[in-house]
Amino acid sequence: MNAPTRSFRIAAIGLDVLHQTRLKLASSMLLAERMEVVLQPWSGDSCDLLVVGLDHADSSRALSEAHAVNVPVLSIARRFADPAPGRLPHGATVRAINEQLSSLLLAAPSVSRPVQGVPLLLQLASAAGTPALHLLQRGGITVLVDTATRSIGLAPSTTLSDVVAQLDDIAWSGEAIDASTFQHQYAYRLPQRHSFEALYFCIARHRPELLPPVAEHTALKLRHWPDLTAEDVPGTWLLAIACLHARPWQASALAAACQIPRDTVQSLFCAAVASGLALNQEPAVTPPSRRRDAGDSRFFSWVARRFGLNLFQGNSA
Repeated sequence: MNAPTRSFRIAAIGLDVLHQTRLKLASSMLLAERMEVVLQPWSGDSCDLLVVGLDHADSSRALSEAHAVNVPVLSIARRFADPAPGRLPHGATVRAINEQLSSLLLAAPSVSRPVQGVPLLLQLASAAGTPALHLLQRGGITVLVDTATRSIGLAPSTTLSDVVAQLDDIAWSGEAIDASTFQHQYAYRLPQRHSFEALYFCIARHRPELLPPVAEHTALKLRHWPDLTAEDVPGTWLLAIACLHARPWQASALAAACQIPRDTVQSLFCAAVASGLALNQEPAVTPPSRRRDAGDSRFFSWVARRFGLNLFQGNSA
């Protein structure tokens, strides 16, 4: 699976028309590295990188503001004779700017942005009421949300992890469309279909902080096996999912039985609840003895055959 496309915000101040144009071209070239860039004027707010023309009168103020919020800086100035990390001479080529952007964005720590409310896609996925079609767009990503079939449609080049990586970005726009519009304009463009279940478990894997928390001592069982394929789920999750399919568990007991981190199990619980797969049951069973009954063994063997794994040979965390 390709790495998910990451989104970055680059602010600029003090650049002339030539360097503004070259910055736009250099930023667009980052898509080849699965890096999507949004350019914006510098406003003093946190972003991933500031590109500043040091020959401009406002450059000193912008540098002070950037340092105050720990934003990395790429400086362009006539006084620089040669390129160096974080600085370029006036007249730098598109390629030179592109290389600096790539290096600085990859080296900088990720900006941790708090989730601002419930992401738009998840609002639509959890909404009750009349079945509807909604078209969501953000940059090069288009998502169809079909509440009637509880699924989302994606373009062939887009993966679930691409969507999840950008899920809480405020740049998403959405509109309701009718079935006729979808069939004539979007059906051929968005042929992939993924269930809401697959979406929620993908979120649990990559962005668990986006899911509503589950109470500490909740015990639950899965209604049915989640709609997942071998590509959707890490092998270390399979035994835990199989156990939840078989009987109710509390998170701490399941983590101990499957030898995986409790945080991982808690993420699975959050996905199960958010997707509607969870059956809350009390009391939770205690961890089983080393001996499994014949029914469990047959079921776990089926899981192993389906996913091409042997679940009973050392479960790594």
